Amino acid sequence: METTNRVAEKPLDLGVHRYTIELIRDGKNGPETIQRQVVNNLVTSVGKREILRLAAGLLTENMDHMRIGTSPAAAASNQADVLSPVAGTQVTVTTKTMDGRTLELMYSYESSAGSISAAAIQEVAILGQITSDGASAYSRAVFSSVNKTTADKLKITYQVRIT
Repeated sequence: METTNRVAEKPLDLGVHRYTIELIRDGKNGPETIQRQVVNNLVTSVGKREILRLAAGLLTENMDHMRIGTSPAAAASNQADVLSPVAGTQVTVTTKTMDGRTLELMYSYESSAGSISAAAIQEVAILGQITSDGASAYSRAVFSSVNKTTADKLKITYQVRIT
């Protein structure tokens, strides 16, 4: 089963930001998506300011880090990170794609011995830098609970279409 979520296959309306969360497990015929969600996100106050700074060439950080957490609290514009981080999940995205006005960032928390295993993953944030407190979130989203074991791959894709 093909689980790649390409920008060209999933056009966004102008100004829409969204995350696609996929839990993938090896099945008898190869990888199978066992859970898939598409959720809109909130661009934080920090995110709005930093996106303007990025456009003006005044930003030294890139919008290329991600972190997941377990808080089900609704996203608010003053949040600068996930509220309950899962240890070891601050990462640099592995894929950046720009197609016209649509930016796509993707990271997969892989399956294997030693990979992350966490119950009730319910939040994700895109960060400008990896810091201990993460206080640089551009966006945050909350979604239905996902349980990732070491046998599962958790693939998160962020898409935004600039107006």
